[in-house]
Amino acid sequence: MEKEATMKTEYQLSKHRFYELKHFCLQYPEWKKEYEDADGWTGKGDTTSKDGIKRGDLRAYVELIEECARLTGTNILQFVTTNESLPVELRYSYRQFFWLLSRRR
Repeated sequence: MEKEATMKTEYQLSKHRFYELKHFCLQYPEWKKEYEDADGWTGKGDTTSKDGIKRGDLRAYVELIEECARLTGTNILQFVTTNESLPVELRYSYRQFFWLLSRRR
């Protein structure tokens, strides 16, 4: 008797890829705060250009997460950027979000 091939479900990611992306998303609140705090007005050296580069990187991360959340068509953002319990009705969107994020990152 041959082993049946396990059928991969839509939006399948490896366990380690999922954890990598989940930890990436858990930094979202920190990045938003850092983005707001990096104003370039400390008056010490060339902070304006450093803060500009930092703000650009942070904004790119935030926008990537927000765009993938928008593409699911649900209110998934709060569940992918925190450790809140995921409602059953959002499980499909949750998997879809991480699959989209994996393709774009």
